[in-house]
Amino acid sequence: MPKRVLADRYELDRRLGRGGMAEVWRGIDLVLARRVAVKTVSLAGSADPTLGERVHREAVATAALEHPDIVTIYDAGIDGDTAYIVMERLKGRDLAAVLRAGSPPLEEALRIAGRVAGALAAAHASGIVHRDVKPANILVDGDRVMVVDFGIAAFEYQAVTSLAAPGTTQGTAEYMAPEQARAEPATRATDMYSFGCLLTALVAGRPPFTGERPESVLHQHVYVQPPRLSQLCPGVPAELDRLVGELLAKDPDERPAADDVAAVLTGLADRLRGTPAGAAPVAEVVAVDDLGEAPTLAPDAVDQPTLAPNAVDQATEAYRRR
Repeated sequence: MPKRVLADRYELDRRLGRGGMAEVWRGIDLVLARRVAVKTVSLAGSADPTLGERVHREAVATAALEHPDIVTIYDAGIDGDTAYIVMERLKGRDLAAVLRAGSPPLEEALRIAGRVAGALAAAHASGIVHRDVKPANILVDGDRVMVVDFGIAAFEYQAVTSLAAPGTTQGTAEYMAPEQARAEPATRATDMYSFGCLLTALVAGRPPFTGERPESVLHQHVYVQPPRLSQLCPGVPAELDRLVGELLAKDPDERPAADDVAAVLTGLADRLRGTPAGAAPVAEVVAVDDLGEAPTLAPDAVDQPTLAPNAVDQATEAYRRR
């Protein structure tokens, strides 16, 4: 059976993941002879006339971020009734799979968390809020750590013109901030609360709040004080315990910024290694040969809305004219 080719250029080899309306494929760029990952979304039969535009906005949001720890976008477009995003193909496993095998050593947990915080700092500096920081959206391959899936990212300075119905929540229950649970606008501080949940899971093996039903977890985020990290994982450094407590503050104004968090985590990791504290590490960009079974972007991310900023209005308008 012949392989499917999108836009006479991207050959789809093997499906790596599927969720909602979207799929992630292993592929080849036939023009550049480059291995890629391709996220596809079927527009056939969709009752949402904005779906193709939402896929495009996801690509624009991610492509605007040039950082070694954020997945690189190569191309995006529509072929027939299929919208697609072409991105670098990554090796490794998502952090959720890593945690299912057990918590990493503290030094490694701090290294991973520091890299994620650095990537969030870069996004926030560009006015972009991820809004779905969770283990499944972090890929780990040896020393490399990548933040993926800006499919529900919003530009913080953009007026609220969401493509979703008002009052809807966006994110994953165990990693949602109180303001997300209340369907309020997300800010940089929202990402930092989610990051605090992720950091807790990295160190303690579980997020601060769990429950059988999402509604129960969301209730805890809003009304229940989180357990101290030192309660969940006795013996952690006091500075780390204090940092997680600040990240999980109910009041967004009390949460630290991503760049400050990255500096603290890097310093802690350096002290555990017995080396002088320095700047946050910069990931080495390396060629990768095979993604294996690991997803590049969560396939169902496009089911969520994305807001386009004024800075990319021209790109969006050009897309509409295609």
